[in-house]
Amino acid sequence: MSTLTYKCPSCGAPLEFDGRQQEMTCGSCGNTFDPQTIAAVNQIDREDAGHEDMHWDMDEQGFTEQEKSQTKSFSCSSCGAQLFTEETTVATACAFCGSPSVIPTQFTDETRPERIIPFTVQKEKAESLFRNYFKEKKLIPNLFLRGPNQIDEIRKLYVPYWLFGCDADARMRYRGTTVSSHRSGQYMVTTTRHFLIHRAGTLSFHELPVDASVRLDNKISESLEPFNNREAISFAPHTLSGAQANRADMTTEECQERANARVKSTTDDAFRRTVSGYASVVPESSSIKILNGTSLPVLYPVWLITTKKEGKTYTFAINGQTGEYTCDIPWSKGKFFGRMFSLGIGLALIALLALYLLSISKVV
Repeated sequence: MSTLTYKCPSCGAPLEFDGRQQEMTCGSCGNTFDPQTIAAVNQIDREDAGHEDMHWDMDEQGFTEQEKSQTKSFSCSSCGAQLFTEETTVATACAFCGSPSVIPTQFTDETRPERIIPFTVQKEKAESLFRNYFKEKKLIPNLFLRGPNQIDEIRKLYVPYWLFGCDADARMRYRGTTVSSHRSGQYMVTTTRHFLIHRAGTLSFHELPVDASVRLDNKISESLEPFNNREAISFAPHTLSGAQANRADMTTEECQERANARVKSTTDDAFRRTVSGYASVVPESSSIKILNGTSLPVLYPVWLITTKKEGKTYTFAINGQTGEYTCDIPWSKGKFFGRMFSLGIGLALIALLALYLLSISKVV
């Protein structure tokens, strides 16, 4: 399987794509290049490369059919090492020389992304956000506060998403009540009126994101939103250079259930806000029909940082565009209830002091 490695024409070091400058940058000599120029240089190098056929006929133990379906091999175009990767990996780094490699053949017509949002949060910023998190959070377990939290692994990763669009034709019915009271002689009369409330209309949804990676927890991916799609650019292989990336391993059909849930939740909330002036409102029925559905494959930038504590691995994820972050690091229930107890005692002491001062003022 062929790979693409973009090398600096000046010094030969690997190039990475800088999303802020929209240029290929060399971390070794500091030069920057236009992506189209680098692509042309790569094409010339491939055409000039010689081909040899030196084959040894030897018996080898091959992969099983299951292993073949789950892994792919590729040759690093920098050092020639033969490497294996999962079938969904489209950008990675060579384990021997560290050169970033793009594997364009891993894309299918269906999963090839149309757009990509480049990284604007750099590695140093991601590491700073991770370390500052533990300084700001007071309710995390003590094991995270004893000594520095070491980064076990940091990955610059493009995560596949499907962007869904549709019109939601909805009909809702609610039961509402109003309550009024008046005095009649010695009695207070309360009247409760019941109403059937109908609502109908259409909501349009554009670029509704659903992550298409089985490996990324849905809670993490949704916590990293929103991404600004106005900053997305057209996808090209060079935009993956310097990062890891997987192609979508979930089809649009497999992601539709989550897209439908988000459409329904948003539609229910929007229609419910139109019902006002009642003492109580209870939903009775909801009918939503999806029309004009569309889907678009894209790649979003995410920094994934893992840290280990007492044999357990914790994940810290950062939106590579906005710097928003989320993690699965727990909060300490003991600290929380301890603070609530201390706060309760403090409020009780303040109340007692206020009563004491009030009693003194009455005596005087």
